[in-house]
Amino acid sequence: MTLSPLQHGLSLYLHIPFCRTRCTYCDFNIYTNLRHLYQPYTEALCLEVERTLAAVVRRDYNPLAPLSLVSETGDALPPLDIETVFLGGGTPSLLSPMLLERIMTSIRRYGTIREDAEITLEANPGTLNLEKLKTLRAIGINRLSYGAQTFDDAQLKKLGRAHDSAEIGRSFALAREAGFDNLSLDFIYGLPGETLESWRDTLDKALALEAEHLSLYGLIVEENTSLGKRVLAGKLPLPEDDTAADMYLLALEKLAQAGYLQYEISNWARGSLEKYASRHNLTYWLNRPYIGFGPGAHSCFAGYRFAVIKDPREYIQRIQTGESVIDNTEAEEVTPELKRTDTVILAWRTNAGLDLQAFEAEFGKSLDEFYPGKVARFLELGLLEEGFNAVGNPILRLTVRGRLLSNNVFVEFLPDV
Repeated sequence: MTLSPLQHGLSLYLHIPFCRTRCTYCDFNIYTNLRHLYQPYTEALCLEVERTLAAVVRRDYNPLAPLSLVSETGDALPPLDIETVFLGGGTPSLLSPMLLERIMTSIRRYGTIREDAEITLEANPGTLNLEKLKTLRAIGINRLSYGAQTFDDAQLKKLGRAHDSAEIGRSFALAREAGFDNLSLDFIYGLPGETLESWRDTLDKALALEAEHLSLYGLIVEENTSLGKRVLAGKLPLPEDDTAADMYLLALEKLAQAGYLQYEISNWARGSLEKYASRHNLTYWLNRPYIGFGPGAHSCFAGYRFAVIKDPREYIQRIQTGESVIDNTEAEEVTPELKRTDTVILAWRTNAGLDLQAFEAEFGKSLDEFYPGKVARFLELGLLEEGFNAVGNPILRLTVRGRLLSNNVFVEFLPDV
Protein backbone atom coordinates (compact mmCIF):
# COMPACT_ATOMS: atom_id res chain seq x y z
CA MET A 1 0.00 0.00 0.00
CA THR A 2 1.57 3.28 -1.13
CA LEU A 3 0.71 6.47 0.71
CA SER A 4 0.84 9.89 -0.85
CA PRO A 5 2.70 12.55 1.16
CA LEU A 6 0.53 14.12 3.82
CA GLN A 7 -0.71 17.59 2.89
CA HIS A 8 -1.26 18.47 6.54
CA GLY A 9 0.59 17.46 9.65
CA LEU A 10 -0.63 14.20 11.12
CA SER A 11 -3.01 14.10 14.08
CA LEU A 12 -2.65 11.39 16.72
CA TYR A 13 -5.17 10.29 19.35
CA LEU A 14 -3.97 8.15 22.27
CA HIS A 15 -6.59 6.48 24.44
CA ILE A 16 -5.93 6.03 28.15
CA PRO A 17 -8.84 3.79 29.21
CA PHE A 18 -8.50 4.07 32.99
CA CYS A 19 -10.78 5.87 35.46
CA ARG A 20 -11.10 5.82 39.23
CA THR A 21 -14.86 5.33 38.94
CA ARG A 22 -17.36 5.13 36.09
CA CYS A 23 -19.65 8.14 35.83
CA THR A 24 -23.34 7.29 35.71
CA TYR A 25 -23.81 8.64 32.16
CA CYS A 26 -20.58 7.25 30.68
CA ASP A 27 -20.71 4.80 27.78
CA PHE A 28 -17.06 5.26 26.76
CA ASN A 29 -14.50 2.46 26.62
CA ILE A 30 -13.12 2.93 30.13
CA TYR A 31 -12.13 0.58 32.96
CA THR A 32 -11.86 1.00 36.72
CA ASN A 33 -9.71 -0.80 39.32
CA LEU A 34 -6.92 -1.56 36.85
CA ARG A 35 -4.16 0.55 38.38
CA HIS A 36 -1.80 -2.44 38.13
CA LEU A 37 -2.06 -2.18 34.33
CA TYR A 38 -0.95 1.45 34.06
CA GLN A 39 2.69 0.61 33.33
CA PRO A 40 2.29 -2.51 31.12
CA TYR A 41 -0.47 -0.74 29.23
CA THR A 42 1.73 2.30 28.62
CA GLU A 43 4.54 0.08 27.34
CA ALA A 44 2.12 -1.68 24.96
CA LEU A 45 0.73 1.66 23.78
CA CYS A 46 4.23 2.94 23.07
CA LEU A 47 5.03 -0.18 21.05
CA GLU A 48 1.86 0.29 19.00
CA VAL A 49 2.78 3.92 18.37
CA GLU A 50 6.36 3.14 17.36
CA ARG A 51 5.49 0.21 15.10
CA THR A 52 2.66 2.08 13.42
CA LEU A 53 4.57 5.30 12.84
CA ALA A 54 7.59 3.37 11.57
CA ALA A 55 5.35 1.67 8.99
CA VAL A 56 3.82 5.01 8.00
CA VAL A 57 7.30 6.48 7.59
CA ARG A 58 8.22 3.55 5.33
CA ARG A 59 4.91 4.07 3.47
CA ASP A 60 4.02 0.41 3.75
CA TYR A 61 1.45 0.74 6.54
CA ASN A 62 -1.57 -1.53 6.17
CA PRO A 63 -3.99 -1.12 9.09
CA LEU A 64 -5.44 -4.59 8.52
CA ALA A 65 -2.10 -6.43 8.76
CA PRO A 66 -0.07 -7.27 11.89
CA LEU A 67 2.56 -4.67 12.69
CA SER A 68 6.21 -5.63 12.42
CA LEU A 69 7.82 -6.56 15.72
CA VAL A 70 10.93 -4.74 14.53
CA SER A 71 10.36 -1.00 14.44
CA GLU A 72 13.95 0.09 13.83
CA THR A 73 13.55 -0.15 10.05
CA GLY A 74 12.08 3.34 9.97
CA ASP A 75 14.94 5.01 11.83
CA ALA A 76 16.88 6.15 8.77
CA LEU A 77 13.86 7.74 7.03
CA PRO A 78 12.57 11.31 7.45
CA PRO A 79 10.28 11.59 10.49
CA LEU A 80 6.57 12.31 10.25
CA ASP A 81 5.23 15.83 10.68
CA ILE A 82 3.00 15.77 13.77
CA GLU A 83 0.53 18.66 14.09
CA THR A 84 -1.71 17.58 16.98
CA VAL A 85 -1.59 15.02 19.77
CA PHE A 86 -4.61 14.29 21.96
CA LEU A 87 -4.35 12.13 25.08
CA GLY A 88 -7.95 11.21 25.87
CA GLY A 89 -9.86 8.69 27.88
CA GLY A 90 -10.71 7.68 30.36
CA THR A 91 -8.62 9.87 32.60
CA PRO A 92 -5.10 10.33 31.16
CA SER A 93 -4.18 12.55 34.08
CA LEU A 94 -4.15 9.43 36.30
CA LEU A 95 -0.91 8.29 34.65
CA SER A 96 2.34 9.39 36.27
CA PRO A 97 4.43 12.07 34.53
CA MET A 98 7.04 9.37 33.85
CA LEU A 99 4.52 7.27 31.89
CA LEU A 100 3.16 10.29 30.02
CA GLU A 101 6.71 11.30 29.11
CA ARG A 102 7.34 7.76 27.85
CA ILE A 103 4.35 8.16 25.51
CA MET A 104 5.63 11.48 24.17
CA THR A 105 9.07 9.94 23.62
CA SER A 106 7.53 7.10 21.59
CA ILE A 107 5.83 9.63 19.32
CA ARG A 108 9.06 11.57 18.81
CA ARG A 109 10.94 8.44 17.74
CA TYR A 110 9.38 8.59 14.25
CA GLY A 111 7.68 11.96 14.39
CA THR A 112 8.76 15.55 14.57
CA ILE A 113 6.23 17.36 16.72
CA ARG A 114 5.84 20.86 15.30
CA GLU A 115 7.02 23.73 17.43
CA ASP A 116 3.47 25.13 17.36
CA ALA A 117 1.78 21.71 17.71
CA GLU A 118 -1.32 21.41 19.87
CA ILE A 119 -0.75 18.73 22.52
CA THR A 120 -3.84 18.16 24.67
CA LEU A 121 -4.34 16.13 27.83
CA GLU A 122 -7.82 15.40 29.15
CA ALA A 123 -8.11 15.69 32.91
CA ASN A 124 -10.68 15.56 35.65
CA PRO A 125 -10.72 18.33 38.25
CA GLY A 126 -8.74 17.27 41.29
CA THR A 127 -6.41 14.82 39.53
CA LEU A 128 -3.46 17.17 38.93
CA ASN A 129 -1.44 18.96 41.60
CA LEU A 130 0.87 21.90 40.89
CA GLU A 131 4.02 19.79 40.69
CA LYS A 132 2.47 17.38 38.20
CA LEU A 133 1.09 20.26 36.14
CA LYS A 134 4.55 21.82 35.87
CA THR A 135 5.99 18.47 34.81
CA LEU A 136 3.32 18.13 32.11
CA ARG A 137 4.35 21.51 30.76
CA ALA A 138 7.98 20.41 30.74
CA ILE A 139 7.29 17.27 28.68
CA GLY A 140 5.39 19.23 26.04
CA ILE A 141 1.71 19.19 27.04
CA ASN A 142 0.45 22.69 26.17
CA ARG A 143 -3.34 22.33 26.41
CA LEU A 144 -5.58 20.86 29.11
CA SER A 145 -9.21 19.87 28.68
CA TYR A 146 -11.03 19.59 32.00
CA GLY A 147 -14.25 17.58 32.29
CA ALA A 148 -16.12 20.01 34.53
CA GLN A 149 -19.65 18.98 33.35
CA THR A 150 -21.62 21.33 35.66
CA PHE A 151 -21.25 23.73 38.59
CA ASP A 152 -24.32 22.24 40.28
CA ASP A 153 -23.06 20.05 43.15
CA ALA A 154 -26.27 18.01 43.31
CA GLN A 155 -25.94 17.26 39.60
CA LEU A 156 -22.28 16.32 39.99
CA LYS A 157 -23.27 13.71 42.57
CA LYS A 158 -26.05 12.47 40.30
CA LEU A 159 -23.53 12.09 37.48
CA GLY A 160 -21.14 10.16 39.71
CA ARG A 161 -18.38 12.74 39.37
CA ALA A 162 -15.57 12.59 41.93
CA HIS A 163 -15.16 16.38 42.16
CA ASP A 164 -17.37 19.16 43.47
CA SER A 165 -17.94 22.57 41.93
CA ALA A 166 -15.25 24.25 44.06
CA GLU A 167 -12.65 21.80 42.74
CA ILE A 168 -13.24 23.05 39.19
CA GLY A 169 -12.06 26.52 40.16
CA ARG A 170 -9.14 25.21 42.22
CA SER A 171 -7.91 22.97 39.39
CA PHE A 172 -8.27 25.78 36.90
CA ALA A 173 -6.25 28.16 39.11
CA LEU A 174 -3.49 25.58 39.57
CA ALA A 175 -3.23 25.09 35.81
CA ARG A 176 -2.84 28.83 35.35
CA GLU A 177 -0.19 28.94 38.07
CA ALA A 178 1.70 26.17 36.27
CA GLY A 179 1.78 28.29 33.11
CA PHE A 180 -1.01 26.80 30.99
CA ASP A 181 -2.46 29.47 28.71
CA ASN A 182 -4.74 27.20 26.67
CA LEU A 183 -7.43 25.62 28.83
CA SER A 184 -10.70 24.03 27.79
CA LEU A 185 -13.73 23.16 29.91
CA ASP A 186 -16.41 20.60 29.02
CA PHE A 187 -20.01 20.94 30.21
CA ILE A 188 -23.21 18.96 29.74
CA TYR A 189 -26.70 20.48 29.58
CA GLY A 190 -30.14 18.88 29.60
CA LEU A 191 -29.35 16.94 32.77
CA PRO A 192 -32.15 15.26 34.76
CA GLY A 193 -33.91 17.89 36.83
CA GLU A 194 -31.86 20.74 35.37
CA THR A 195 -33.64 24.04 34.86
CA LEU A 196 -32.86 26.95 32.60
CA GLU A 197 -31.83 28.97 35.65
CA SER A 198 -29.44 26.33 37.01
CA TRP A 199 -27.88 26.08 33.53
CA ARG A 200 -27.56 29.88 33.49
CA ASP A 201 -25.68 29.68 36.78
CA THR A 202 -23.27 27.08 35.35
CA LEU A 203 -22.67 29.27 32.30
CA ASP A 204 -22.03 32.36 34.44
CA LYS A 205 -19.48 30.52 36.59
CA ALA A 206 -17.82 28.98 33.54
CA LEU A 207 -17.50 32.35 31.82
CA ALA A 208 -16.03 33.91 34.96
CA LEU A 209 -13.02 31.58 34.62
CA GLU A 210 -12.24 32.92 31.12
CA ALA A 211 -11.11 29.60 29.69
CA GLU A 212 -9.74 29.78 26.16
CA HIS A 213 -12.17 27.11 24.98
CA LEU A 214 -15.57 25.76 25.98
CA SER A 215 -17.37 22.61 24.84
CA LEU A 216 -21.08 22.34 25.65
CA TYR A 217 -22.78 19.03 24.94
CA GLY A 218 -26.42 18.07 25.22
CA LEU A 219 -26.83 14.98 27.40
CA ILE A 220 -27.03 11.77 25.39
CA VAL A 221 -28.86 9.10 27.37
CA GLU A 222 -27.21 5.73 26.81
CA GLU A 223 -29.56 2.93 27.82
CA ASN A 224 -26.81 0.65 29.17
CA THR A 225 -25.56 3.22 31.71
CA SER A 226 -26.85 3.52 35.25
CA LEU A 227 -28.18 7.01 34.53
CA GLY A 228 -29.80 5.82 31.31
CA LYS A 229 -31.57 2.96 33.07
CA ARG A 230 -33.02 5.34 35.67
CA VAL A 231 -34.12 7.81 33.01
CA LEU A 232 -35.79 5.09 30.93
CA ALA A 233 -37.50 3.75 34.06
CA GLY A 234 -38.99 7.19 34.69
CA LYS A 235 -37.01 7.74 37.89
CA LEU A 236 -35.01 10.69 36.55
CA PRO A 237 -37.11 13.03 34.40
CA LEU A 238 -35.24 14.98 31.74
CA PRO A 239 -35.99 18.59 30.79
CA GLU A 240 -38.54 18.99 28.00
CA ASP A 241 -37.08 19.22 24.48
CA ASP A 242 -38.05 22.90 24.32
CA THR A 243 -36.22 23.58 27.59
CA ALA A 244 -33.08 21.82 26.34
CA ALA A 245 -33.30 23.92 23.15
CA ASP A 246 -33.63 27.06 25.27
CA MET A 247 -30.49 26.02 27.17
CA TYR A 248 -28.57 25.84 23.91
CA LEU A 249 -29.93 29.20 22.75
CA LEU A 250 -29.02 30.76 26.11
CA ALA A 251 -25.47 29.46 25.69
CA LEU A 252 -25.27 30.96 22.19
CA GLU A 253 -26.32 34.34 23.57
CA LYS A 254 -24.16 34.42 26.70
CA LEU A 255 -21.01 33.08 25.06
CA ALA A 256 -21.27 35.56 22.19
CA GLN A 257 -21.66 38.41 24.68
CA ALA A 258 -18.53 37.19 26.49
CA GLY A 259 -16.44 37.22 23.30
CA TYR A 260 -16.52 33.52 22.50
CA LEU A 261 -16.63 32.53 18.84
CA GLN A 262 -18.60 29.44 17.92
CA TYR A 263 -16.91 27.29 15.29
CA GLU A 264 -18.78 23.98 15.66
CA ILE A 265 -22.18 22.92 16.98
CA SER A 266 -20.83 22.31 20.49
CA ASN A 267 -17.55 24.25 20.58
CA TRP A 268 -16.43 27.83 21.19
CA ALA A 269 -13.05 29.60 21.32
CA ARG A 270 -12.45 32.82 23.24
CA GLY A 271 -11.44 35.78 21.10
CA SER A 272 -9.47 33.95 18.40
CA LEU A 273 -10.30 30.83 16.43
CA GLU A 274 -6.76 30.72 15.08
CA LYS A 275 -5.33 30.53 18.59
CA TYR A 276 -7.89 28.57 20.54
CA ALA A 277 -10.15 26.44 18.32
CA SER A 278 -9.29 22.79 18.93
CA ARG A 279 -6.99 21.98 16.03
CA HIS A 280 -7.16 18.29 16.84
CA ASN A 281 -10.95 18.13 16.67
CA LEU A 282 -10.90 20.22 13.50
CA THR A 283 -8.94 17.35 11.96
CA TYR A 284 -12.07 15.23 12.38
CA TRP A 285 -14.52 17.88 11.20
CA LEU A 286 -12.42 18.74 8.15
CA ASN A 287 -12.30 15.02 7.29
CA ARG A 288 -8.51 14.85 7.39
CA PRO A 289 -6.56 11.67 8.21
CA TYR A 290 -5.80 10.76 11.81
CA ILE A 291 -4.53 7.72 13.67
CA GLY A 292 -5.85 6.50 17.02
CA PHE A 293 -3.91 4.28 19.41
CA GLY A 294 -5.10 2.21 22.35
CA PRO A 295 -8.24 0.14 23.05
CA GLY A 296 -11.33 1.41 21.26
CA ALA A 297 -9.47 4.23 19.49
CA HIS A 298 -10.70 5.02 15.98
CA SER A 299 -8.66 6.00 12.92
CA CYS A 300 -9.26 7.26 9.42
CA PHE A 301 -6.07 6.68 7.49
CA ALA A 302 -4.61 4.99 4.41
CA GLY A 303 -8.04 4.69 2.81
CA TYR A 304 -9.69 2.90 5.74
CA ARG A 305 -11.73 3.64 8.83
CA PHE A 306 -10.86 1.24 11.62
CA ALA A 307 -10.79 0.80 15.39
CA VAL A 308 -8.64 -0.97 17.94
CA ILE A 309 -10.04 -3.85 20.01
CA LYS A 310 -11.59 -2.61 23.26
CA ASP A 311 -10.26 -4.78 26.08
CA PRO A 312 -6.95 -3.42 27.46
CA ARG A 313 -5.81 -6.83 28.71
CA GLU A 314 -6.30 -8.45 25.30
CA TYR A 315 -4.71 -5.38 23.73
CA ILE A 316 -1.55 -5.76 25.84
CA GLN A 317 -1.33 -9.47 25.03
CA ARG A 318 -1.70 -8.91 21.29
CA ILE A 319 0.94 -6.19 21.27
CA GLN A 320 3.36 -8.44 23.14
CA THR A 321 2.86 -11.31 20.66
CA GLY A 322 2.87 -9.13 17.55
CA GLU A 323 -0.75 -9.78 16.58
CA SER A 324 -2.90 -7.12 14.96
CA VAL A 325 -4.88 -5.07 17.47
CA ILE A 326 -7.39 -3.86 14.88
CA ASP A 327 -11.01 -4.95 15.33
CA ASN A 328 -11.78 -6.35 11.88
CA THR A 329 -15.53 -6.07 12.50
CA GLU A 330 -15.14 -2.28 12.59
CA ALA A 331 -12.76 -1.85 9.66
CA GLU A 332 -14.12 -0.54 6.38
CA GLU A 333 -12.73 0.95 3.22
CA VAL A 334 -13.47 4.63 2.76
CA THR A 335 -15.40 4.47 -0.51
CA PRO A 336 -16.07 7.64 -2.54
CA GLU A 337 -19.68 7.54 -1.30
CA LEU A 338 -18.61 7.25 2.33
CA LYS A 339 -16.06 10.04 1.97
CA ARG A 340 -18.67 12.25 0.31
CA THR A 341 -21.15 11.63 3.12
CA ASP A 342 -18.56 12.33 5.80
CA THR A 343 -17.44 15.51 4.04
CA VAL A 344 -20.98 16.91 3.95
CA ILE A 345 -22.04 16.00 7.48
CA LEU A 346 -18.78 16.94 9.18
CA ALA A 347 -18.62 20.28 7.34
CA TRP A 348 -22.14 21.09 8.46
CA ARG A 349 -21.13 20.57 12.07
CA THR A 350 -18.87 23.61 11.65
CA ASN A 351 -19.86 27.25 11.36
CA ALA A 352 -17.66 27.49 8.26
CA GLY A 353 -20.06 25.15 6.48
CA LEU A 354 -19.57 23.20 3.26
CA ASP A 355 -17.57 24.83 0.47
CA LEU A 356 -19.69 23.94 -2.57
CA GLN A 357 -16.96 24.71 -5.10
CA ALA A 358 -14.39 22.56 -3.28
CA PHE A 359 -16.97 19.78 -2.93
CA GLU A 360 -17.67 19.70 -6.67
CA ALA A 361 -13.95 19.82 -7.49
CA GLU A 362 -13.28 16.82 -5.25
CA PHE A 363 -16.28 14.65 -6.12
CA GLY A 364 -16.96 15.60 -9.74
CA LYS A 365 -20.58 16.67 -9.36
CA SER A 366 -22.46 19.33 -7.43
CA LEU A 367 -24.18 18.68 -4.12
CA ASP A 368 -27.56 19.07 -5.82
CA GLU A 369 -26.65 16.45 -8.40
CA PHE A 370 -25.80 13.93 -5.69
CA TYR A 371 -28.80 14.80 -3.51
CA PRO A 372 -31.51 16.22 -5.81
CA GLY A 373 -34.14 18.27 -4.02
CA LYS A 374 -32.80 17.77 -0.51
CA VAL A 375 -30.84 21.00 -0.22
CA ALA A 376 -33.76 23.06 -1.54
CA ARG A 377 -36.09 21.45 1.00
CA PHE A 378 -33.83 22.24 3.96
CA LEU A 379 -33.30 25.79 2.70
CA GLU A 380 -37.07 26.22 2.55
CA LEU A 381 -37.44 24.77 6.06
CA GLY A 382 -34.87 27.23 7.37
CA LEU A 383 -32.44 24.53 8.50
CA LEU A 384 -29.75 25.42 5.93
CA GLU A 385 -28.59 28.81 4.71
CA GLU A 386 -26.42 29.99 1.83
CA GLY A 387 -23.41 32.26 2.13
CA PHE A 388 -19.82 32.85 1.03
CA ASN A 389 -16.55 32.02 2.75
CA ALA A 390 -13.43 34.15 3.12
CA VAL A 391 -12.18 33.33 -0.39
CA GLY A 392 -15.55 34.08 -1.99
CA ASN A 393 -16.69 30.51 -2.60
CA PRO A 394 -20.38 29.71 -2.08
CA ILE A 395 -21.13 27.70 1.05
CA LEU A 396 -24.04 25.95 2.74
CA ARG A 397 -24.24 25.79 6.52
CA LEU A 398 -26.74 25.02 9.23
CA THR A 399 -28.83 27.84 10.63
CA VAL A 400 -29.24 28.15 14.39
CA ARG A 401 -32.48 26.20 14.05
CA GLY A 402 -30.62 23.70 11.90
CA ARG A 403 -28.08 23.15 14.68
CA LEU A 404 -30.90 22.34 17.07
CA LEU A 405 -32.27 19.81 14.57
CA SER A 406 -28.97 18.76 13.02
CA ASN A 407 -29.62 15.01 13.22
CA ASN A 408 -32.82 15.49 11.20
CA VAL A 409 -30.71 17.04 8.46
CA PHE A 410 -27.77 14.64 8.63
CA VAL A 411 -29.86 11.49 8.35
CA GLU A 412 -31.09 12.59 4.92
CA PHE A 413 -27.53 12.56 3.57
CA LEU A 414 -26.52 9.14 4.83
CA PRO A 415 -26.08 6.34 2.27
CA ASP A 416 -29.22 4.42 1.27
CA VAL A 417 -31.62 7.02 2.71
